[in-house]
Amino acid sequence: MARVLMLPDNPEDVRKLAESYIQSGNLNFLIGSGASMPAIKVAGNIEAEINSLLIGGNVADADLMALEFIEELAETNVDLLADIDDQAIAETLANYTNFLSLVDGILFERKNILLPRQANIFTTNYDLFIEKAASKLPNVTLNDGFDRTSAVGSRYVFSPAKYFDRTYRSGSSNDRIAELPVTNLIKVHGSLSWQRDADKEICFAPDGVSLSGHVQKNNPVAVSSALAKRAVILPNIRKFESTLIERVYFDLLRLYSNCMDRDNALLIAFGFSFADEHILDITRRALRNPTAQLLIFAYSSANVGAFSEKFSQNRNVTIVDPGGGPPTDFKIFNSILRQVIPQGGEPA
Repeated sequence: MARVLMLPDNPEDVRKLAESYIQSGNLNFLIGSGASMPAIKVAGNIEAEINSLLIGGNVADADLMALEFIEELAETNVDLLADIDDQAIAETLANYTNFLSLVDGILFERKNILLPRQANIFTTNYDLFIEKAASKLPNVTLNDGFDRTSAVGSRYVFSPAKYFDRTYRSGSSNDRIAELPVTNLIKVHGSLSWQRDADKEICFAPDGVSLSGHVQKNNPVAVSSALAKRAVILPNIRKFESTLIERVYFDLLRLYSNCMDRDNALLIAFGFSFADEHILDITRRALRNPTAQLLIFAYSSANVGAFSEKFSQNRNVTIVDPGGGPPTDFKIFNSILRQVIPQGGEPA
C-alpha cells in the first residue's frame, strides 16, 4: 500500500526523499488544475456533471456547460497574455515561473551525468501559464512539441517526436560538448493555443488564445460548432470532437506510459487528483515497474484518503500529507523543490 509521510512532522525526511529520487531518477511531473489557482478555479466535478447530462440524453445542455467552462478559461488566458494587471493571475504566474526556474536548476545541478538533462511536465490543463512563465526565463528551454525549425513563415505543426530531441552545446575553442537542460511540456488534454488545420494537423495558434465570440447559446448547433473549433479533450465521456484529437491524445498517453516505463522513473504529482481514469490506469500499470516511484503532494489531509485508496496496491507510492500544517499550495511545493538544489537555488 501507499506510504503516507506527514510533512509537518518530517520536513527533513520529505526533503531527503525528494532529493534522493530526483538525483537518481528520470524526472517527470504531473500537474493538474490545482496548480493554476487562484487565477483559475479547480475543475472540480465538471466532468461528472457534464457526463450526467449526457447519460440523461441532454446533449445540448452538456455542450453548453462544456463551452462555458472552456470560455471562462479562455477569458483568463487572454488577460494573461495581454499582461492585464490582475492579482490572482500575477500570483499564479509567479508560482509557475519559480517552478520552471527550479526544474531547470535541478537539471543543471544534478550530479548524475548518466541521466538526460531533461524533465517532462505532463499536464491536463488547457491554460498557458507554463508557456507564459517560460517567456520570462530566457535561460530556460521549454519544448512544447511544436516544430519550429523552419526559417520561413510562422506555421508551427505539433510533432510529438520533438519530445525526444536532446540539446547540446560545444565550446568555440575545443570539442567538448555539454547537454543543456530542457523541459518538455506535454499537454495531454490539448491547449487553448492549439488549433486544428483541416482536421489533419495541430498547429500553434498565431494569436495565442481567442474567444469563441458571440455564440448563440440557445442554439445547440452553434454551441456544438464553437466547441468543435477547440483543439482540446473535452471534459466528458465523449472526450473527442475529431479523430485527429483522439489520435494526438492517445499518442501523448503512450508517451506518458513510455516515460514511466523507464528505469528509475520518478513521477511527482501536484495539483492533480487522478480523477482522469485513463491517466490513473496508465499510472497504476506503470507502477508495476519496480524501479518507478510516484511522489504525490496532497493539498490537504482531506485528499490523502482518496489517494491512498487509488494506490492501495502500490508500495512505490509516497503521499506527502500536510497534516495540521498549512495546505501544500504551489509556494510550499516550490519551497520543497528549492531545497533539492545546492545552496537553495534562488529562482531566476
